[in-house]
Amino acid sequence: MRLGLKLCGLVICAAAGCSDDGVVAADADSGANTSGVGTDDGEVSATAPDSDPTTNPTGPSDGTSGGLTDTDGPDESEGTGENSTGETDPTPGVLPEPVPQSGVAYVAHFLGGELRWYRTDGDAPAAGGSIDLGAITHDLALDDVNDRIVVAHDVARRVAIYGLDRPDGPGDAVEDPQLLGSLDTSTAPRFVRVDPYHERLFIVADDMAGGTGMMLLHTVDTTDPANPAVLSTVTIPATTSLDVDGPRRLLVLFHGQTDEVFAYDVTGDEPAQIGEPIDLREPYPEENNTAFSARSLTLDPWHARLYAARSQSAFSELIVMDYPDALPGDGEGYGDVAEFSLEAIADPFNLEIDISERPGILDAFTPLPSPDDLLVFLTAGAWNGTLPSGTLVTMGQDDDRGPILLGTGCEDHEGFGCFIQDYAGGAPLAFLQTDGAACRDWTHGVVVTTALATPEDDPGQIMFFQYEDDGATAPWLADGANLASAAFPIGAVCH
Repeated sequence: MRLGLKLCGLVICAAAGCSDDGVVAADADSGANTSGVGTDDGEVSATAPDSDPTTNPTGPSDGTSGGLTDTDGPDESEGTGENSTGETDPTPGVLPEPVPQSGVAYVAHFLGGELRWYRTDGDAPAAGGSIDLGAITHDLALDDVNDRIVVAHDVARRVAIYGLDRPDGPGDAVEDPQLLGSLDTSTAPRFVRVDPYHERLFIVADDMAGGTGMMLLHTVDTTDPANPAVLSTVTIPATTSLDVDGPRRLLVLFHGQTDEVFAYDVTGDEPAQIGEPIDLREPYPEENNTAFSARSLTLDPWHARLYAARSQSAFSELIVMDYPDALPGDGEGYGDVAEFSLEAIADPFNLEIDISERPGILDAFTPLPSPDDLLVFLTAGAWNGTLPSGTLVTMGQDDDRGPILLGTGCEDHEGFGCFIQDYAGGAPLAFLQTDGAACRDWTHGVVVTTALATPEDDPGQIMFFQYEDDGATAPWLADGANLASAAFPIGAVCH
């Protein structure tokens, strides 16, 4: 089926035929250890088991940078987190089938210790329940293969692993997430990413010794989530935007101080940088009075594609780049089978034209691709006629070698966007702001977005959208309204 998308008169660089200006390559030396990786001798020590998630650990007091402490959770028999597909360790050289989603979205909050969940598999969205995590959240990541969620508590200096229930259908109740295990960190953990196929957890934490330009990357074996084992700790360029391609065992990050992309082979216990960093400004050179940023870097293993949200006021757009789709075989790493490179594909926003004369957005937050189709959604900020407000943009391709096109979406913003709004009785009341936390349930055709309240410590809102195969999108309301979140939703994952 062809997508219900429209081309906006732009010169598009398709994946099959980009000019040299759209291609930036890195060297193929998978063992290179340049300025992007440094070893760190932070000590790792064990402590007595502690299953209480409300404990506020401080980590070791020896002053080392990056020490981690295992904190056992309850017995595995008390939790969930069973493998959903039996493909924890996929066949080398074979791309695994994506795991269907269960229809539950989890949302964590920056101004509170609450984890809430919502059902996306029924006739209408529904609030599912909540638990107290015991500390505010800075980030969370989903392990969909093993049915787990990982939460980074920066102030408490703890990373916790919870097992998730997988309901059989809309009528099946969802059990509360169960704490399986945790790690205490001696510096604040900022971001967590997961390779679910090889049960590896990657924790990006502050580096008090290395200064503002570097951070720590802890590689953790979570085969036994009650006893996570730290395999290595290295320094990496400071980042707020990174992701992992699990089947290829590839980690990619954006370093905002130099606007460069770094790639790492994470097959071994210690990451190995692949080639030289890639200058992201070469294919995205436009300058204005706002700093360039590539937010929410996202890797799509099933299409070998990198997405990011370019945040730069009127130059905001979707970053779309292909990378080599080679899969390492038995005993190989990604750097052994591919020269990591990025091939830029233009999105529909032609930045050579003034934003007053073209479709455009004013900010960008989170790209939401899918392994199941060529649609991609982008949470963004757009002008509503009076002021900027939260927006969901629909884009996609008719085939994986064609251009990125604008979709019709809800036809709210210039015919292609969906404004994030407050609702009562099925009617929109007010435009809402978003910090971009969102997720996509591609199994049930739902996008979950979040909205901030004013003041920020008031409860926020969860706004759901349903979409069709052709990208047509519409608000999906519960009794004519959105559902409530706690204060300042910071992260969302669709399980």
